[in-house]
Amino acid sequence: MLDADGDEIVEIRADYLVNEDPAESEYVGESSHRTFIIGTGKMAFVMLLGIFIPLFLALGLVRDETENGTLHYLLSKPIHRAEFILYRLLGYLLLAGTYILVLVLLMALITSLIGPGESLIRLSDFPVWLGIGLATVLVLAAYGALYNTLGMVFPKYGVYMCIVIGVWEFVMGMFTMTLPSATVPMLSISHWALQMIDAIVLIAWPNTLQYSQMAEAFGFDSPLPFFWQPPVHTLETQSPVVALIVSMVVLMAVTLGMIVIGQSSFKNREIM
Repeated sequence: MLDADGDEIVEIRADYLVNEDPAESEYVGESSHRTFIIGTGKMAFVMLLGIFIPLFLALGLVRDETENGTLHYLLSKPIHRAEFILYRLLGYLLLAGTYILVLVLLMALITSLIGPGESLIRLSDFPVWLGIGLATVLVLAAYGALYNTLGMVFPKYGVYMCIVIGVWEFVMGMFTMTLPSATVPMLSISHWALQMIDAIVLIAWPNTLQYSQMAEAFGFDSPLPFFWQPPVHTLETQSPVVALIVSMVVLMAVTLGMIVIGQSSFKNREIM
């Protein structure tokens, strides 16, 4: 069924009087392949690596230097305190981002070789994996800035606060996959990263919406509708590109906001 303008498919209905069913084996193969990539990108990269790598690497970027007594030596060099925090975060992001990039390229190579299709390498997998990598790096930046700021402002209890936030973000990520238009998950960082992936998938694989609808129309047993739904933050344009830009802007705004708060706190703190 097309929309009012006749430009977009909004629903697929099975006609049981006509033999119009697609080849189930081909559908299952392609759908399972896409589900694996999307599910791995969301669960493993964004919701596990993206949340917990910063917990181990970014929480103590400045706090550990204070506790170890090396902060006096570092700040004795001709460098502004605000720049010190920025450089520490950039170093962390370079290390973690390189690790994510290597994993993404490795996964892209593997899935492109074993995925369904007649060609030797599925080149269409690479844009999706690169998009997953970009979403994960932005998440690493946002959580890194947040955890680092909490570690500086609350030296004793920052780690516990970060653990609670990590659990919250994971739960909100699960809510986002089931109810992407719900209001509460929009307060989380993971929501916007998952929306990025949904938008990137629709850009790279424009017929993913049809695959998702076919699962319901023809009764195919596919987890694709759970792991992927159309992005919701399109500003009423229905454009995945707009949704991608909106999600990226939100993640970068959170990162910059946390950096500014951390710099302001560190600037006015007396080094013991």
